[in-house]
Amino acid sequence: MAERLVVLGIDGGGTRTRCLAADLSGNILGEGAGGPANALVVGQERAVVSVAEAVRHALQAAGRTPDDVGAVCAGLAGAGQPETQEALAGALAAALALPAAARIQVVTDARIALAGALQGKPGAILIAGTGSIAYGLDDRGRLHRAGGWGWILGDEGSGFTIGRQALAAGLAALDGTGPATVLGDRICAAWNLQQLSQAVPRVYADPAAARTEIAALVPVVVQAAGEGDAVSREILAQAGRDLAQLAAALLRRLALPEPVVATTGGVLESVAAVREALIRRLAELAPAARVVASAASPASGAVLMARMMLG
Repeated sequence: MAERLVVLGIDGGGTRTRCLAADLSGNILGEGAGGPANALVVGQERAVVSVAEAVRHALQAAGRTPDDVGAVCAGLAGAGQPETQEALAGALAAALALPAAARIQVVTDARIALAGALQGKPGAILIAGTGSIAYGLDDRGRLHRAGGWGWILGDEGSGFTIGRQALAAGLAALDGTGPATVLGDRICAAWNLQQLSQAVPRVYADPAAARTEIAALVPVVVQAAGEGDAVSREILAQAGRDLAQLAAALLRRLALPEPVVATTGGVLESVAAVREALIRRLAELAPAARVVASAASPASGAVLMARMMLG
C-alpha cells in the first residue's frame, strides 16, 4: 500500500554504515547501523553485508519490511567508478530481497554528502575526514570533483595525511633531518611505544589497516599545536591550505556566479586550525566563495536522492 511505502538512504563509510528509512515526504521513520562498506578496502561481500545489516535495523525500527521499499540510494565510500557502482547495485538488490519494482542506485559517498549539504542545489562540498575530496554540482546539473584519489595517491588535508605527516616529522626529528618537535614522544604515548622507530613495523605490517589508526593521530597533533609545537601548527595549517586548493580547483570548473562551499568531515568539523587556514587561503584563491556548514547529513542527502528517484 502507498502509505506504507518507504525509501532508504544509506551512508556507507570506511568504518560504519548508516541507513535512514523515510516516508515519501522525507519524514524519518527508523535508523539502522552496520559495519564498514568501502568495497575497495573490505571487499564487496563484506560491504554488502554491512549495508544489509544497517537496512535490516532501519526497517525494523520503522516497522516496515523489504516489501515496503520503493527506492534505495546508497552512497558508499570507494564507489566512485561506474563499474563499481553497477556491481554493488546488483549485489545489494539480491542481498536486500527488494520487490522487483524497487529502484536502487549506488553513488559515491561524496555525492550524498553534497545532496545533504546543499539540499540538491548547485555548489560544492569539501569533505575532510580520514580521506578528503571536493565534489560539486554546476548549474547545468553536471557533477565535478577534485581529489578523492585515496590514501596512496591523494587525500590532501585529510586526517590520514595529518597523521602521516606527524609520524614523518617525529622520525625526521629523531634523525636530525627535521626540526625538533614533541610529536615523537606524543605518538609513542598514544600508541604505547617505547621508541618511535617501533611505529615503522606497525605501519608497514598492514598499511591499509594502519590507515585508520594513523588518521586517529589528529587529536595528538591538535594538542601539541595548542601547546605551542611549531611543527604541529604547520602541519594543521598546511592541511587547511591543501583543502583550499582542492576547493578552488573545483570552483573554477563549476563556474558558478555565487559559489558556495559546504564543509563536512571530522577534520573540518573538529579542528579549528585547519578550518581557519582553509577559509583564509580560499579567500585568496576564490574571493567570491562563501564557506557554509552542511545543511543536513549525508544519509539525509541519500534519502533526498531516493525520493527524487520516485519523482
